[in-house]
Amino acid sequence: MKTIILFWSFILFISSISFAQRDERPREKIKALEKIKLLEALDLGEETAVKFFSRRKEHQENTQGLFNELDEKRDLIKNKISTASDDNDPELKKLVDSYFLTQQKLNDERKRFFNSLTDILTNKQIAELIIFEKRFREEIRDVLFHKKRKIKEQYQQ
Repeated sequence: MKTIILFWSFILFISSISFAQRDERPREKIKALEKIKLLEALDLGEETAVKFFSRRKEHQENTQGLFNELDEKRDLIKNKISTASDDNDPELKKLVDSYFLTQQKLNDERKRFFNSLTDILTNKQIAELIIFEKRFREEIRDVLFHKKRKIKEQYQQ
């Protein structure tokens, strides 16, 4: 039964990606597919799922802010590199240190999130979540890059 659900979820995902150019909400579709696959992978009941997704949403909001901060810091570093007159500019060191401090905050937030799940998920479910996240990102990347390669090949012919 799980195989059938997984198969149809994947088919739904593939079809949603194929219409991504016409649809302005591919990100929402990917999130919906991720939610479905997470429910299946973690075998969550309704009450547990509500608690889990509530915490996960809070975590994603926190991490999005940190990712935005990292992007800003990378831009500052890039700009400073192009304007620095000295290769050992102390301002560059400060920017790099600040970048890694934000990266550490991101890691701390991730650890906080996983530790916060111990009252609603089993250790096995938490471990499965860690594996799921990486595997799902890889699947998305593979599908997107495969589609881009296919489009590129069509234009080259």
